[in-house]
Amino acid sequence: MSQFIPTHLKTAYQNCRQIAAAHYENFPVASLLLPSESRDHIAALYVFARTADDFADENKYEGRRLQEINRWKNGLLSAIKAQSAPPVLQAFAHTLKKFQIPLSLPLSLLKAYRMDLSKKRYKTWKDILYYCKHSANPVGRMVLYISGIREEKLHRYSDSICTGLQLINFWQDTAIDLGRNRIYYPQTELKKTGVQEKDLLALKNSSSTRTLIKNAVDYTDFYFQKGTPLLSQVSGRLRWELRATYWGGQGILNKIRKMDYNVLQNRPAWTVLDKASLVFKALLG
Repeated sequence: MSQFIPTHLKTAYQNCRQIAAAHYENFPVASLLLPSESRDHIAALYVFARTADDFADENKYEGRRLQEINRWKNGLLSAIKAQSAPPVLQAFAHTLKKFQIPLSLPLSLLKAYRMDLSKKRYKTWKDILYYCKHSANPVGRMVLYISGIREEKLHRYSDSICTGLQLINFWQDTAIDLGRNRIYYPQTELKKTGVQEKDLLALKNSSSTRTLIKNAVDYTDFYFQKGTPLLSQVSGRLRWELRATYWGGQGILNKIRKMDYNVLQNRPAWTVLDKASLVFKALLG
């Protein structure tokens, strides 16, 4: 644990590390590739976001999702004011203050989770990108703040990578989201490819649905690569972590291609060997 963590918060940060380690993710979370002094803070960020995301998605919160998200927001605001709050929020509030991270970034994340409760369809790519602006981009910017990077140009590169990662997650979890009656493929794209919503909701694999998914993958790949200058403009262990994250995303896109875009019936996922390969690629550059 970082020597810069206040004594009264060490247990809270340790809990964040344990929660982060227990969750399966495609991309590194507070991994050993990161500088040791950053891991506790990245874990606190992860737990803040993961918990709010669970409020929006997990079945056990049905009927009280908005109430839980608002409670989480109020808890963070209390922690910022040094008032009573859950320990993990106290840890995250400390991280925000320590690195002078704008409060607007975590609040933007919570806005995305509230959007998930009411918005199930998106008309255009512009609408999808607006969602990503709130759901994914704030995370990348906060990671850069924690790493001491405040240059706006680098933050914009991060936005492209994070938006790409969010889109990749959409295509990877297509069947899961359809089960929740969420369609993240823009309606304009459905119309262009002749795909009916009922076919998607029925998980009907066809040449039309595969074309829809291929177009989404191609769009994502183009957007994702706009952020690659960031990988060469940061240094140290953060560069390793970002490379592993980037190649993790590219790996999922490649798996979708190898599946002939049939994500309606199969979910692309990482194996242990895949993850080891990611670390190797990151270290070699």
